[in-house]
Amino acid sequence: MKFLIVGCGSIGQRHLRNLISLGHEVFGCEINPQLAEQIQKKHGINVFKSLEEALTQRYDGALICSPTSLHVPIAIKLAQKGINLFIEKPLSNNLDDIDKLENIVNKQNLVVLVGCNTRFFPSFKLAKELIEKNKIGKVLSVKIECGFYLPYWHPYEDYRKGYSANRKLGGGVIFDDIHEIDSLLWLFGDVKELFCLADRVSSLEIDTEDIAEILLRFKSKVIAQVHLDYLQRTYRRYYEFIGENGIIIWDYIKQSVQLYSKKVNQWQTYQESINVNRESMFIDEIKHFIDCLKGKATSINDLACAKKILKVALACHASAQRKEMVSL
Repeated sequence: MKFLIVGCGSIGQRHLRNLISLGHEVFGCEINPQLAEQIQKKHGINVFKSLEEALTQRYDGALICSPTSLHVPIAIKLAQKGINLFIEKPLSNNLDDIDKLENIVNKQNLVVLVGCNTRFFPSFKLAKELIEKNKIGKVLSVKIECGFYLPYWHPYEDYRKGYSANRKLGGGVIFDDIHEIDSLLWLFGDVKELFCLADRVSSLEIDTEDIAEILLRFKSKVIAQVHLDYLQRTYRRYYEFIGENGIIIWDYIKQSVQLYSKKVNQWQTYQESINVNRESMFIDEIKHFIDCLKGKATSINDLACAKKILKVALACHASAQRKEMVSL
């Protein structure tokens, strides 16, 4: 199959490598001339300098890996050409023109998958499976922590110039770490109400929030606490699920799942059988997109789902600005 990568930064190059490894024909689109030349030489592919130039050809699908604020405008141009879409998370940093994109997608009968690689991570899938098998009974509460020092994210570039540091481009820890909101909605359904404190508290040279504390109440009555930050000098990311009959702890760094159940009355650790190269979740995510294009699967995170997740993130921003609880 033939694919176009729009935006050849870090995540764009990851998808590029994985598509090539899966035997597909890949083209790039990158407005930075130095990066475009570098990608072309490194991977031996054609890299267009503009979207208009790239759209002189036809593709089975396009992967939008540009800054967040550009996702929807680019997606509209591609959808109008009848090109199926993989849009990196988050869908956008606002709701502008999403309905317009949705109308085009429906009219053209296009496949849309919005990035949600955590859903494909074996250890996280195991944690979800244990919850669904009622291993800890009804889940009552969830605690999530996700933090890492922003300048360490891409040490090969100046963090101040990246989209994460720029509010207009859709940066900030709430949008960057929207995976955590995505995971919760995937597990527990719709959010009823939330409260968020978010601010820039460090000396990082950014105009976005570098920390967020979010409390969510789901319609399913689960209450979740989510901590996000750009501050921690070592990467930490884990979920704790507290159920009526036990606890499940998922640790992204250790790739481990721990289960404490009333029935067994001791901790069980699942690790060796689920240890994998972290690249596998990105590969499986792309394989899912390809299966959707072939009609073998239905998008696990389509536009309607991604819009719902985005609305929660936007509600977090609104709550932090107004300093009040927001109902959805």
